[in-house]
Amino acid sequence: MGYKLSSREKNLLIIGLIVIIVVVFYSFVYSNLSQRLENLKTQYETLTAELSRLNMIISNYNAHKAEIENAKKEYAKLKDIIPPNQNALFCVVDLKRLLETVKISTSSYMFEPSQKIELGNTKNLGDQFYPYYLSSRQTWNCEYEKIHTILDKQPNFAPLFTIDSLNMTKAENKLTVNAVIKFYGFSDPQSPAREFVLNKTIKSSPTGKNNLFK
Repeated sequence: MGYKLSSREKNLLIIGLIVIIVVVFYSFVYSNLSQRLENLKTQYETLTAELSRLNMIISNYNAHKAEIENAKKEYAKLKDIIPPNQNALFCVVDLKRLLETVKISTSSYMFEPSQKIELGNTKNLGDQFYPYYLSSRQTWNCEYEKIHTILDKQPNFAPLFTIDSLNMTKAENKLTVNAVIKFYGFSDPQSPAREFVLNKTIKSSPTGKNNLFK
């Protein structure tokens, strides 16, 4: 005769099966779902904080939009006067263009390394943003009127330049002028590089031959 389970044993067996199912469910299902829920909660909090930050930025931008747009326009104008990231190559181009406008010739286009300009109101901008200049020692043989003309161009010529250490000696009808000319720039790593347009910047010089390869 087969063994029959008593009602008490059946109840214990059912309870045991329920306990096993609960343990298995908790170990393999609930714990994983709980961990995923915690991860999703953390992501939600992070995204919510980022959304709040972006909304604050947008709000600040909208509140100062007119000032920001005006600052952009002023910066665009300033870039023509004091080019960002000006280097010796562009100084050569600017010097050649300047001397061509006043009809002064030079035999030197050498520029010394850039020199940082220390200004009190630029210290808060950081080490990457600062004004500087590049200088070139020049010797010109020309009339006095041309020196007067190039000095008059200092306030309006773009990019900005100054003439320092001007020394003139007269010989017959011409002057021998020794001067130091400085072109100014501004270090700005976030600004795009200045474009070099050859046909607009430097006039082509005649070669004396129609075809250089013949």
